[in-house]
Amino acid sequence: MSQMLEIRHLRLVRAIAEEGGPTRAAARLHLTQSAVSHQLAELEGRLGVALFTRVRRQLKLTPAGARLLDAARAMLADLARIERDLQHAGSRRRETFRIAVECFTTYHWLPPVLSALAKDHPDVDVRIALEARREPVAALLRGEIELAVVSSPVRDRALVVEPLFDDEWTVIVPPSHPLAARPYVTVVELGREKLLAHDAPRSDVERLRELIASERAPMPLAATVPLTDALVELVKAGLGVGLVSRWAVAPSVARGEVVARRFTRDGLPERWTAAYRADAAARFPLARFAELLRAPSSLMAPPRARQRRPR
Repeated sequence: MSQMLEIRHLRLVRAIAEEGGPTRAAARLHLTQSAVSHQLAELEGRLGVALFTRVRRQLKLTPAGARLLDAARAMLADLARIERDLQHAGSRRRETFRIAVECFTTYHWLPPVLSALAKDHPDVDVRIALEARREPVAALLRGEIELAVVSSPVRDRALVVEPLFDDEWTVIVPPSHPLAARPYVTVVELGREKLLAHDAPRSDVERLRELIASERAPMPLAATVPLTDALVELVKAGLGVGLVSRWAVAPSVARGEVVARRFTRDGLPERWTAAYRADAAARFPLARFAELLRAPSSLMAPPRARQRRPR
């Protein structure tokens, strides 16, 4: 059969069977109806068997035609896949997946992750989707991003959740601030300050309100600062104190630009996770990305923060 059949014959049989006759098959194949009829007669003559029979102005497959149609579909699908693979190998087409970090605009950890990822996946690019930071899980489910780094709980079963590391909320102040000399900052002390913070997840906001209420402390005068770097600069200038995740500001703390103090004696722990859709993981190295993000070189956070129990 391989000596007699050609790719055009396979496409012809598939088109006639799926379109129900030579007229619509001709339009699909960009041929005239007479050319389709001629090629079909030629093919049946080569094989010595009828492939179609006419029933009520339509061509219906004979048993031999049905067998050939199954083979045609499988062969043409294989050829299309091989063609795509060869084109991809020849053009080295780059793939891009989008990521977002919940609330924060901190990406100091990204360069070492990308450097390691490029060794195994040189044709994969990563784009930061800042617009998804407020509700990254919802953005994941809508297909607007492929991976979210979040500290709020992820309960949707459609998503794969990879634990990353443990962290805690921290109060950042200028080195000259009186709170810099304290081992930790109490709820009452925080209530006396102008608070600079991001748009935190609802669960974190509720935790903070419950804590303030339990201590019968005043609610601090708060201002929302959407950019992490801007928040740090405002704190450095003495325009307020920040309440942020330690991981988000680790480089600024390491450089001595601000001082980080635990919030409350026991601290407020949080766990960061990476979430992504399983179908996206078939296209992109998302599990590998999460693995690299767990590596100590990308965290830049004190060992104590990574060893705390999850909330």
